[in-house]
Amino acid sequence: MIQHFVFYMLETRFLRVLFTVFIFVIFVPAAFSEEEAEDITLCSVQEDIYFSCPLPGGKIVSVCALGNNSPNSGYVQYRYGVPEKTELLYPQSKVPPKGRFYVVNASEGGVSLNIIKFYNGKYTYLVSQAYRSFLTVLKDGELVTRKSCDRGGYSFINRKALKGVESLPKSAEDFK
Repeated sequence: MIQHFVFYMLETRFLRVLFTVFIFVIFVPAAFSEEEAEDITLCSVQEDIYFSCPLPGGKIVSVCALGNNSPNSGYVQYRYGVPEKTELLYPQSKVPPKGRFYVVNASEGGVSLNIIKFYNGKYTYLVSQAYRSFLTVLKDGELVTRKSCDRGGYSFINRKALKGVESLPKSAEDFK
């Protein structure tokens, strides 16, 4: 009886150690690679990252802010490109977001959908956080492109944006 108990304890301990090693080998390297991916942003170190994610093709979309405690304070900027070259910057100057950026809670039923959007001429830009985060660009209300975020990044709408950016009710364009 004691022999069986000792054998059982050794076997259980062996399985626990084996399981721990398995978890370590599988998940720890993935955690480090995810950490590196999260560092990909077009925001500077002192800025708040309202949203940022790597897109297919190596581009990055970021919404960066500094000192934005209300729609009339600090600034919010949309940036698209790569760290070496920002292809689109809106607005060009660092100004408060009032009348420029909007936050939309477009959730319906059990689906959570948060959006930061802005208008630039005939174009509407939406960075959205749902079960999968993405960038959508509309021209005159018609879909031009939609790109899903790759793994990593800050592909969620930062809660600070809810305080610093005006809210808009959801509309049909939020679902295109």
